[in-house]
Amino acid sequence: MRNIFFLIIVCCFSVYLRPLSAQPYTLDDCRRMALEKNAQLQEMKIGEQISRQMKKQALTYLFPNVSAFGMGFKAADPMVTIDLGMLGSMAMLQDGILVSAMAVQPVFMGGKIFYSIKLADTGIRASELFTLQKKDEILAQTEEYFWLLYSLYEKRNTVSAMQQVLDSLYKDIQQAEKAGIVGQNEVLKVKLQQNTLKTRNVELENGIYLATMALARQMGLPVDSLDCFAIAPPSQLHISDPGEYYVEPAAVLAGRTEFQLLETGVRAATLQRKIETSSYMPQIGVGALYYYENFLDKNTWNSAVLAAVRVPISDWVKGSFAIRQKKLEETKAQIRKEDGRQQLLMQIRQAWGSFVESYQKYLLAELSAEESRENARLNEQYYRAGTVSLTELLAARGFLQESYDKKIDAIKDYQLAKSHYLQVTGR
Repeated sequence: MRNIFFLIIVCCFSVYLRPLSAQPYTLDDCRRMALEKNAQLQEMKIGEQISRQMKKQALTYLFPNVSAFGMGFKAADPMVTIDLGMLGSMAMLQDGILVSAMAVQPVFMGGKIFYSIKLADTGIRASELFTLQKKDEILAQTEEYFWLLYSLYEKRNTVSAMQQVLDSLYKDIQQAEKAGIVGQNEVLKVKLQQNTLKTRNVELENGIYLATMALARQMGLPVDSLDCFAIAPPSQLHISDPGEYYVEPAAVLAGRTEFQLLETGVRAATLQRKIETSSYMPQIGVGALYYYENFLDKNTWNSAVLAAVRVPISDWVKGSFAIRQKKLEETKAQIRKEDGRQQLLMQIRQAWGSFVESYQKYLLAELSAEESRENARLNEQYYRAGTVSLTELLAARGFLQESYDKKIDAIKDYQLAKSHYLQVTGR
């Protein structure tokens, strides 16, 4: 009975703890897990939290600065002795206690606190934009690894199909050799082609192993336990004309994360200039003080209010140069923004050109694959009829495999070019 109960527990836990990687990952699965578990993205999110904490720190300067102070002393001899003549002398300050509390409220700091809070908001926005930019990079890298694995899978399937055809042909050639119809040379030609395919298969398996590790790491999975890792390529690939996705580059430029970062850089430079200017403005503060002391052996409670004005007169000359530096930094930010705008427009147009090119290459690759398939079929018939040599048949088979590989690469390049174009147009 105990053994049966133990087996039930083991079975239940084995089902519960079955690795999720046993299920092939679709492209959407890979993208979702990359956004959830990628280490670089998690690091960027921590950067957002740091920016928010900096804003909270800046907000504290709006509130009064409250401080408390306390001290006590006892001297060996009185610190002050007053000679009263015939009346003798009076000793004071031999011991005492002082306790005070003070609050200072900044009233006007030249706008420094206000602009510092605005700059903290800008920092938060910049951190969020950097995170979005990192998301785009991670998704692009994830798709690149996914489609690379897809192409390697398909090429492996092509090699497997070619191996089956050659194995069948090898059997026919062996029987023909035994019958004295062909010589040993014909058999060696087929074996050489088989060895070439085996070498190709070894290269593909190694490529699949490396690409699998890269994709798993991108998804936040451990790379040392990938025995059951596999991807599920789309059952139907939608290859459509790029014209369906075209948009005007200038119309989508404002939505680009990179352009928003350039605008944020200009805004930050402007705020830094204003903060520098505010450092040389008059500053006003008010405060209140409450204290207790008994230095003269008498309990004394008292309070006071205070106001302070600071005008940095001697710093104005020095400050004028510092403000000019900030203005130059602001001009540099404007130049970077305009130059970055031109680069982004050029990037969008370049991505569009690559997208159109990949589509045209796919059409040509598909046409070449169809022609190679027909050529291989005809050479198969002609070889059976004895009108072409084995060398020509093997060459036709080689061209067919090459055309299939080019078509697979064209599909991969099209999908990556499409994804890149959608990304650079903010979609």
